[in-house]
Amino acid sequence: MQKDQYGNPLTTSSVKARDAYVRGLECNLAATSGAEEAFQEAVAEDENFALAHLAIARNRQVEGRGVSGREPYSAAKACAESLSPQEQGHLAIIGSLLEGKSDGVYEKAHAHLQEFPHDVMIAQACLGVFSLIGFGGQPGREAENLALSSMLAPHYGDDWWFLSTHAFSQMEAGQLDPAARSIERSLAINPRNANGSHHRAHLYYELGETKAGLTYLKDWIADYDPQGVMHCHLSWHIALWALAEGDVKTMWEVADAAIDPETSSGPALNIVTDMPALLYRAELAGVEVAPERWQAISDYATARFAKPRLAFA
Repeated sequence: MQKDQYGNPLTTSSVKARDAYVRGLECNLAATSGAEEAFQEAVAEDENFALAHLAIARNRQVEGRGVSGREPYSAAKACAESLSPQEQGHLAIIGSLLEGKSDGVYEKAHAHLQEFPHDVMIAQACLGVFSLIGFGGQPGREAENLALSSMLAPHYGDDWWFLSTHAFSQMEAGQLDPAARSIERSLAINPRNANGSHHRAHLYYELGETKAGLTYLKDWIADYDPQGVMHCHLSWHIALWALAEGDVKTMWEVADAAIDPETSSGPALNIVTDMPALLYRAELAGVEVAPERWQAISDYATARFAKPRLAFA
């Protein structure tokens, strides 16, 4: 049995499969390109590597390609018999998310993390905005996020992914000074973490530092793959800051290139939340928005989310 970079067990005898999985996990946590390819390499080295199959399915779900995750999810379940108890729990929790059965899953995930705090993909599924806590529909989301990340903090130390995630929990709860320390430490370790750049952008916003935030994010995104899962949302932040600065021309350029449903490579959930939010805020600022823009995003939302379970989508 191998272990990933967090010490979690991986039921595979192949070192090459393990190494590819670790690379994929690194890309997944940083929201950078290459996760799918690395996980595919892992299953090519060991076709019975259940967690690698599962990671492909989960990665596709996060990227808004959930239907194409059915086959790798089935492959993961077919390999489940020899898994360790931790891996069995991991498969059950991620499997529930893939099947759209989220009721009671956060409670199971929380219990799992109490026993296996380093199971980073389970922690990732719980924390943040697009997460079990974020989509849980319960009051006190910010407090619960912080409570969970604080529980996990002693187990992660100076891990760049955790520091970035913890920083977001801290700033959402109003703890801006601790959040600044956490995110700066995270980005010092891995400056190309797209989630980290996003959380840094949020801190700029909370501090009212519009010019600094706009400059930072425009510089950061220049070297980020437009196919990256965070490109749409980071572009939205840039467009909003451009609007705040009165630069309507840049706002529309960014929107048309990276947020509009006709051009954006982002997940459907990002497009269907970010584009209407930008159009609405533009109108509030006195910018004329063509009715065709509203119609285009309305048609996109209807096509992609015909029966949303949450009003959020």
